Amino acid sequence: MCSAFGVLVEAAGDLLVPYLEPVYRTLMQALSMYHARSLVTLFDILGSMADYLGPVIGEGSLPSIFVPPLLQVWHQLARNNPLDRISLPLVECLASTALVMGANYQPWALQTFDGAMSMIERCLMHLSTSEDNYADEEADPIVCAADLLDGLVEGLGANFPALLTSSTRYGEHFLGVLHTLTAHDVPGVRMSAFALFGDLARRAPGIIQPGMNELMAEAIACIDPMYPSVCNNAVWSIGEVCVKCEGNPDSLKPYAPDIVEKLITLLMGNAVSSEGHTLVVPGIAENASAAMGRLAKVNAADFVGPELGRFLLGWCEGMAKITDPTERRDAFQGFVLALRSNPQALQQASHNRAPSSAISSILFAISSWHIPEDGSGGSGANLISGDFAFSPFPPEEAELGRALTTLLQEIKASLGEDAWGQVDKSLPVNVRRLFRENYGL
Repeated sequence: MCSAFGVLVEAAGDLLVPYLEPVYRTLMQALSMYHARSLVTLFDILGSMADYLGPVIGEGSLPSIFVPPLLQVWHQLARNNPLDRISLPLVECLASTALVMGANYQPWALQTFDGAMSMIERCLMHLSTSEDNYADEEADPIVCAADLLDGLVEGLGANFPALLTSSTRYGEHFLGVLHTLTAHDVPGVRMSAFALFGDLARRAPGIIQPGMNELMAEAIACIDPMYPSVCNNAVWSIGEVCVKCEGNPDSLKPYAPDIVEKLITLLMGNAVSSEGHTLVVPGIAENASAAMGRLAKVNAADFVGPELGRFLLGWCEGMAKITDPTERRDAFQGFVLALRSNPQALQQASHNRAPSSAISSILFAISSWHIPEDGSGGSGANLISGDFAFSPFPPEEAELGRALTTLLQEIKASLGEDAWGQVDKSLPVNVRRLFRENYGL
């Protein structure tokens, strides 16, 4: 019955909203009667309700119906066996709930925070007695608890520092625990730790400031494609730190050279496994491109521009794949700043031959802004060789559009008409038309 209701939650979505109070009351009755596997199913349903229904589950008196009983069950499980695996889906459910409820979760935030920190503390102690002779799955409680802390960070946002202050038991130890998790042996722990680090940079950057040296060192060290999920989260978290450092380049100066070197390896596909095989990590080029753009926005001339010729082609390829609009904007804004700081990178990227290959890479990256979001233009091949179906540059990004237009026209002027004519001839007809009509080329 419970699993069937889970399917209904996913299918019905907002249609359930008028019935949420009796639904939650019924589920809490089941909570008092269920055991073992049935409890796991129930926790999954509650998590799905948070995921599919969103903030509405935190309105009015609804949270008081289901949050306290869930916390009570968690407390009982932790008292009997702090590492009981039945508690893991419960903690995951609470993470989704805290995230979507936002400030409405505040009444239960301290109990939840202390519970998550206690779970991490006890699991770390358990693993420390195993003399490194344990399976990765034994660290799952740490992963789930770190995800719950991340849910609190995202949900409470600027109020999260006050939560730390209110925790007399764990507040002052939080930053040290975060550093411990970013350096943990188990990849899943590091992955969750860098997700938490990145969200702290976005939502409550003051918390991480005292431990920035240690946390940035671990993030840079974990830009290793041998561990794809860890690598992606480490790169993303560094990008979020960069966003908060705009206007304050000195704070990133100690780390910038190492960040650039690590990102170059990802952008240029030079990462290899221990057996010598090239490593292809889904999403990493996009992540690295966004992070490089964000670093360039902090200080393009000193941090990114000097080495631009080494990775311009890879950066363009990665930027063309970014789907998140904010990350794509940051990547291209940083690219414009970096190329302006070192125009010679065009020649360097073309290995001192005619810079047409580098310019073509830039043009194809920019053309990604014109791919219809609704897919009406068909595949990339259809856009290039079929009927003209490119979209206008997004009007909400008009400032960036003007910057790209100016940059391209300056590149054309620096090449001269004859050299630009060679570039123009190398472009497919639709791409040529796109840049003529939208950029005046």
